Amino acid sequence: MAEPSGGGVTPTAIPETTPPQRYPMTDYSFTLQAVMELQKAVGGLTVRIDELIGKVDKQADRLNSISHQIYAAWAVLIVFGALGGFAISHLWAPMVKLFIFSLKLPN
Repeated sequence: MAEPSGGGVTPTAIPETTPPQRYPMTDYSFTLQAVMELQKAVGGLTVRIDELIGKVDKQADRLNSISHQIYAAWAVLIVFGALGGFAISHLWAPMVKLFIFSLKLPN
């Protein structure tokens, strides 16, 4: 029968020391600490995101209010423009006649 590689010598006794560890820590304290810090960071980000959402909502309300004011200003300009146009178109001829008449009067 063929001998296994390694010289063919069988150990005479079991080693008295533990084998070297592959990883530096055998407990989960490092992993647990990392997870807890990650949870803390995510909680902080969640709070910041909620604050930003609140600020964006306030700005949206302000922009909505400004857009309503702009529409109202346009409506007022259109109404006054229409009234002014009507007044000028109907009163222009009498005003011109009055002005010309006032120029013809002797002083």
